Amino acid sequence: MLEVKNLTREFENRLFCREKIQAVKQVSFRAERGMTLGIAGNSGCGKSTLVRMIAGLLKPTEGEIYLDGMRLDHMKSRREISRKIQLIFQHPENALDPSMRIRDSLLEPLKIHGICGRNLQGRQERMEKVMELAHIGQELLSRYPHQISGGEAQRVCIGRMLMLEPEVVLLDEPTSMLDVSVQAYIMNLLKELQAQMGFTYIVISHDLEVLCSVCDELLIMNRGEILERGNPEQIFQNPVHPFTRELVEAFTYFMM
Repeated sequence: MLEVKNLTREFENRLFCREKIQAVKQVSFRAERGMTLGIAGNSGCGKSTLVRMIAGLLKPTEGEIYLDGMRLDHMKSRREISRKIQLIFQHPENALDPSMRIRDSLLEPLKIHGICGRNLQGRQERMEKVMELAHIGQELLSRYPHQISGGEAQRVCIGRMLMLEPEVVLLDEPTSMLDVSVQAYIMNLLKELQAQMGFTYIVISHDLEVLCSVCDELLIMNRGEILERGNPEQIFQNPVHPFTRELVEAFTYFMM
């Protein structure tokens, strides 16, 4: 179980050095193993800052993060956290080293974490298993990131995540940069992997329709705070907070 307690992140205002800006304010929630938690809100509401703290890429100003009772925010090394929590970014092509072939990108997490040691056969077998799970074709292995499509790049990023077999996967707008025809394919792949491996997903998206279709619980954020939480269908059909109503109405109008 992932548990976040009173998580806060402050940044200095570059124009007024003494002023602090709270990007995330006293956020608390739990995500049980195997569930999908969605986070929605307007741009700049603190969603991405929140998941980057959970992933260990940003240090909280205040608050605590626990995974199965183990406190993560006090860990000195990002490497310790990344074995258990993986982040899939919005721009998959930027998450891959442009100088590395896809084969090397897939094997890199094993080398960084010393998995399989010098057992080349073990690494190869693990990569082949991941390629099958993530639907990565053999023809991609010799290519560079600029030689593959956005959907293929996202599948490679998913494959890199699978190499470490994490417990929690953070998805920051995982389909927003993909063609509409590819978006459903990627989301179905992620749901398939969750069913097989029991991942806990935390999904950030502006697309309420996507969140309602895949999430067990939905959090609505604005100005760094959680304003509303609950069943996605209930929130979408009967929002309580005024900001949530505005968000739903704006999305519904846009989709008309």
